[in-house]
Amino acid sequence: MDSNSIKNSDKATSGSGIATSSSGIATRDSGVAISKNSANLPSPVLPLLADGRKKKWSYSSLVFSLFYFVPMLFMQNAPSNWVMALILTGFVTFVLLYVLCVNQPVNRLPYYLTAMFFLAYTTSLVNPGGTVIFGFISFIVGYYYRLRTGIILLLIVSASLIVMKVHLYPTGLFFFLGAGSNIAVLFGFGYMERKETLFQQKEAKHAAALGTLSAIAERERIGRDLHDVAGHALSSISLKAQVADKLLSKGRTAEAQVEVKALAQLSQQLLSEIRQTVSGIKHLSFSQEIAKNMAKLSEQGFHEVSDVDESSFTHLTPLQETQLSLIVKEATTNILRHSKGNQAALTLQCTNDMLNLVITDNGNSHCQTEGNGIQGIRERAELINATVEFQWGSPTVLTLQLPLLSKPDNSAQSTH
Repeated sequence: MDSNSIKNSDKATSGSGIATSSSGIATRDSGVAISKNSANLPSPVLPLLADGRKKKWSYSSLVFSLFYFVPMLFMQNAPSNWVMALILTGFVTFVLLYVLCVNQPVNRLPYYLTAMFFLAYTTSLVNPGGTVIFGFISFIVGYYYRLRTGIILLLIVSASLIVMKVHLYPTGLFFFLGAGSNIAVLFGFGYMERKETLFQQKEAKHAAALGTLSAIAERERIGRDLHDVAGHALSSISLKAQVADKLLSKGRTAEAQVEVKALAQLSQQLLSEIRQTVSGIKHLSFSQEIAKNMAKLSEQGFHEVSDVDESSFTHLTPLQETQLSLIVKEATTNILRHSKGNQAALTLQCTNDMLNLVITDNGNSHCQTEGNGIQGIRERAELINATVEFQWGSPTVLTLQLPLLSKPDNSAQSTH
């Protein structure tokens, strides 16, 4: 009967393995379905011109609106007070409308664009520089609207410019040719910004789909690892317990004690193997953490540069990889919170059995007292026998050196 029990348990274990494999295939199929369905989603909504890295350019471009006043320098007669007041009021109104416009979703844009259009036309009656406003309208139209719609709106703006040229400023050909070129160029800039943004969104969507499929594959791997580790061991433990129970029922205590001891050893061995498996699952990927944080800096307007020696990752233990990932994450958070610069760089090199990590930003940071973030970086570095130094000022530099031959305390990797 014992041999039959063993055979039955092996069949059960094999069956569970087949079930795990089948569920893995189903999961992969669902992953493929996710990736296919993602291609059928509607076009992504464009971010506002006042969001993220676009915010700096959207507001700084207002400097070019000062061309609004250039024609006044060439007027033969100085404008009267009421005309000057009208010109200044028109300019202030334009700035307010523009700031409101770049902060509005596309469904509200027609109201603001219409107001800007009539403002441009009205101010052009007393100041030819009002045509500058048409250029800003063209950029917004080129960015937010599809090409066909944008061209129609661009033709309306151009027609308005021609009407003004014919009826209001018949001798200002050179100036209005410049205004027309400005409108066409800014529309082109807006359209190219739209294309670039859509491409970035497509890439981000593709990366998210790959991340989903990677997570599905990782779950399958975890399921296989746990099954391989625990499946046979649990079957053996169950059989040992049954054998011990039968021996005790027959009064064969000595033999039953042998089975119980073997049962305890199997349990301890299983616990150790599960701890090792979970420890391998829990550690963070250092390379992925670097890429994620560099992308985060780029999204916030930093010009980021990374020089990473890919071979460095092969020398790291799970504990070292996890702690280095957390150090990079904390350093990036500090840059985003405290740096007033716009450039950041990360260098990771492996030389002479020494891992060198350098993170730099061009902000002018001063640190009188170390906060929890800096203290946390020092503690994590100490945990893996690494040294870390900070240089405050401009630039701000974090330098970490990790001896690759050092053996961190493995007890820290255990999962309790």
